Amino acid sequence: MDLIESRTEPEIARPIMFYTLTSIQFNSISANREIGDGLLREYVLLAVTGGTGWLHIDGTVFILGQGSCFLLTPGMTINMKSGNTELTHYRVVFEAGRAPGINEGLTNTWTNEVIPCRGELACSPFSTCLTWLVDIYEHRDARDELDVFRNHVRFQNVLMFLFQQNRSYNMPDKEDNDWHQAVELSIQHISEHYNTSLTVDELAAIANIDRWKYTRLFKKVTGQVPLQYLNDIRIDKTKTLLRMTEDRLYDIAQHVGFNNEYYLNRRFKQQVGISPGQYRRNHREPMRVIAPFMEDFLVALDIMPVAQYSHSRWGRQHYLGLDHIPTFDELNESMESLSAHKPDIIMLMDRYDQRLYTQCKQISSTCIIRGVSDDWRSVLRLVADWFGRSDRAEKVISAYEDKAKKARLALQRIAKQQTVAFLRISADHIHMYAHSDQGFTGPVLHKDLGLLASPLSRGEACTSRMVKLSMEELSRLHADHLFITFDKWHSQEQGAERRLLFDSVWQSLPAVRNKRVYEVDFLTWMNNGVISNSKKIEKVLQVLA
Repeated sequence: MDLIESRTEPEIARPIMFYTLTSIQFNSISANREIGDGLLREYVLLAVTGGTGWLHIDGTVFILGQGSCFLLTPGMTINMKSGNTELTHYRVVFEAGRAPGINEGLTNTWTNEVIPCRGELACSPFSTCLTWLVDIYEHRDARDELDVFRNHVRFQNVLMFLFQQNRSYNMPDKEDNDWHQAVELSIQHISEHYNTSLTVDELAAIANIDRWKYTRLFKKVTGQVPLQYLNDIRIDKTKTLLRMTEDRLYDIAQHVGFNNEYYLNRRFKQQVGISPGQYRRNHREPMRVIAPFMEDFLVALDIMPVAQYSHSRWGRQHYLGLDHIPTFDELNESMESLSAHKPDIIMLMDRYDQRLYTQCKQISSTCIIRGVSDDWRSVLRLVADWFGRSDRAEKVISAYEDKAKKARLALQRIAKQQTVAFLRISADHIHMYAHSDQGFTGPVLHKDLGLLASPLSRGEACTSRMVKLSMEELSRLHADHLFITFDKWHSQEQGAERRLLFDSVWQSLPAVRNKRVYEVDFLTWMNNGVISNSKKIEKVLQVLA
């Protein structure tokens, strides 16, 4: 059982300034009429909902139209004039001051002002702001304590919405063409308003970037188009709610911003691979899992499979200690035999043909892990997400990284001076694994541990997961250290895979002459799970450190 150290968390920071809603009015100025407030003594938010006109602020004239928004502060002198049509607007009065208990020496992180912006404001989409203002106005006479509180929360949302778009360090300088900062502003808006109706046009307006250019720049920053990014956030929020609540899918869909539960269900299955209901069950109930040749990932996550992979020529993964778990012989048994173990889910890598996947789907829910088999960290995280063990996965990865780092330091002297190679030897073939990013052994030996790879006999670096060596090429392999394992797949008689050891070419290799050849277990080293990789590190330290 993992023990989590108890620690005192830092106190949550409090805002320096606070803002209190005082009153709200919906005003109508008939055509061609002028009204003046004179010198303001309060903070005022004006939001124009219809008509045209002009606003004079300290002698400067601003044109008014639907969507115009202004934040006015005490000391300003203002007057307003309507055009040829009626001018309608909301007038919101509020107080601003330093929050109680805050040191007087502290200053606002935006500026030294009480509010971060004033005068004419960007307000896009205006519909978002207007929705809040309408609700505030409709509930202005509320007396129930909860309703009053809810109205003040709406007002805080309005200010947050405006402050985000108009803070001096968030607004991009058009002359500097700071498009990256502008896109980040829209990304922040998505993260805070993912449960509202958002369009690319609205997001482009928030970023102050032309619509035709915005999507390309957004993808450059995030790797995704805006609506894909938005849906990913909504799916992640859905996962959290499925794990932590018993809410109906209809309620979850409404909360995260999907139109209905049917659309959420379809998008969830497309992205996650299973239905929301299955995802919830996976995270709530003990699952009967079968994952041929992926048991390493299950055991690392403290999940016991109900059947384990075996192979009549290669054996089974003894290093996992699953002696009490029934075996499934992948070479001689059909996938249909898995039904005897009554699995809730069958998890497979994308190395089988479609016929076998179809057989598994007829037995149970089936998950196929595609395209990441060389990246064990990604596989572990995918499996963990399926079973609600993401925290466990991160702990396992962190522990491995720490182990590899310590081993790398212990091997530092050898790594600088001597070369290492790994060979998979069968009766008919010799394969060398040396790629630092692909294959079962290269990423551990040459990336995680930093050991110097012996170049191919051709004098070049390895560019594929494994390379087949001829006897002539083997004769020119000058690695200082050799790790070897024997593959019985092609052995027609017992021990045929070991005949190479008696060949004169083998006997002439520097590592053989210097007794620096180390035999390792086949399925431990022909696997790239975190447990198998940890075993590789232990073996390397045993013979080289």
